[in-house]
Amino acid sequence: MKKLIFAATAFLFMTGGACFAQTDQPSLGDLAKSRHSPKKSRVITNDDVATSSPHIESEPVSAKAAHGAADSTGASGPATKQADKKENTQSSSSSKDSPAVADLKKKLDTYKEEQESWKRSAKRYEELLANENDSFRRQMYQDALDGDKRNVALFQEKIDQTQAELAKNQK
Repeated sequence: MKKLIFAATAFLFMTGGACFAQTDQPSLGDLAKSRHSPKKSRVITNDDVATSSPHIESEPVSAKAAHGAADSTGASGPATKQADKKENTQSSSSSKDSPAVADLKKKLDTYKEEQESWKRSAKRYEELLANENDSFRRQMYQDALDGDKRNVALFQEKIDQTQAELAKNQK
């Protein structure tokens, strides 16, 4: 009988101590909220995920687009200077435009840069796919290529919509 009383008393002390320990400390959720700053929080939506670009090279996207424009003409020097003049003309004309038009132009440029980035990524996967013999890797490259092509088409739709809005707002 003494063993039973001793066991019950020990059980009560252990469970009581555990319950008491839980009431003194704040919960993990409360700690996370207290450490969480509203300025640091960022909500990621599907739009953010769809518009993220693959960063294949360490060069910034805007610099890549400038090099891509120079490479596509097949000449450097004067062609690059002409492209810079066009950009300067566009930026000076955007200061005369309404804020909505300037915002649409900026959005359009961003979409075009993102689309070019996805095109470069798709081209890279096409090259990898052409040289790969392993069936598993070929499947992975094909899946990635299909995803990049979908993103290129998605950005083309966004570009078309933005150009339509821009034409509408410029009138």
